[in-house]
Amino acid sequence: MASQDDESLREARARLEQAGDDPAEALALAADFLLLAERMAGKAEKLARIGDRTQARMVDLNRRLRQQEERYRGIFENSTEGIFLADAEGALMAVNPALVGLLRPGEVADDPATATPALAGDVQSLFHDPTDYQAFAQKLAARGQVRRMEARLATPRGPVWCLVGAALVEPDGHVVGMTQDISARKALEEELLRLAASDPLTGLANRRGFFEGAARMLGMARRCGTPLSMIMLDIDHFKAVNDAYGHDAGDAVLRAVAGRLRESLRVSDLAGRVGGEEFAVLCPGTDLAGGVELAERLRLALEDMVVTADCRAVKVTASFGVAQCRDDRDAAPSACLTRADRALYAAKRGGRNRVCLESDGSLGPGAV
Repeated sequence: MASQDDESLREARARLEQAGDDPAEALALAADFLLLAERMAGKAEKLARIGDRTQARMVDLNRRLRQQEERYRGIFENSTEGIFLADAEGALMAVNPALVGLLRPGEVADDPATATPALAGDVQSLFHDPTDYQAFAQKLAARGQVRRMEARLATPRGPVWCLVGAALVEPDGHVVGMTQDISARKALEEELLRLAASDPLTGLANRRGFFEGAARMLGMARRCGTPLSMIMLDIDHFKAVNDAYGHDAGDAVLRAVAGRLRESLRVSDLAGRVGGEEFAVLCPGTDLAGGVELAERLRLALEDMVVTADCRAVKVTASFGVAQCRDDRDAAPSACLTRADRALYAAKRGGRNRVCLESDGSLGPGAV
């Protein structure tokens, strides 16, 4: 439109130069100039109105942007979930008070929207385990976002389990992340797993927990090429204890036997109650001779024990069977347990309160 008006002005100037002193031509030119001026004034007025509307829209847009900024700042500062903002290189740009409170209890930012010295660093520094961060970074790079990833975040009091989510913000590549403390839930899950794998009466592993642990230990022994021995023990005449003193006395005997096992075994050994009065012990790094020696120590420890039940002393003895787990024939811990169980029943047939090997050799009371 502006180019058409410029062309009209050029034509008018050319006609004025050609008209000379001709009054009629001058009047015609004057009329054209008036029409052109009127048209341009109308356009100027229209442009002014457009400018006014544009300015009003800009004012309204700025107002809305300020409202949005205040709204998001309120969410950022008052959210109960931790929020962080990092640049494309992973350096922390901002953290909210919830994240500071989670990772650095007692330290509060002067400006909640600014990374504090307590959390200065990069996103990787938030993670306790480098492998967790690597998994986070790989997912973010591959998908542009991370959803509900469980990871341990670093705190002065130790790692804290959190759900972590994040997204890349285009076009600058910034990262916006959120964290949610799930340590209470994880503790409950771990407790439930422990209870599911534990015998409630003795506190030792139950049959399920024992076999799960034994499978891991058997795999480790294979990888490391180290020996692994299995000990089975059965409390002698346990039914007679129940019949004579009642089931409460029987429970007391079971708890006492479990306590003596805990006192006598190494931290690396695995003990479990695998039947009514049957217990099993798995000993890593221990060959058959070492297993026999340990079984004899356990036999003597139980023989020396007296359990008080209903104001009466109950003597306790047990029979033991020992077998060494072997790569060539023990695909699962149950195979080794079966051989130890056969040795156990050989000990019972031989008179009880003794240790027998899987080869059916026997060590009587007092033998080493």
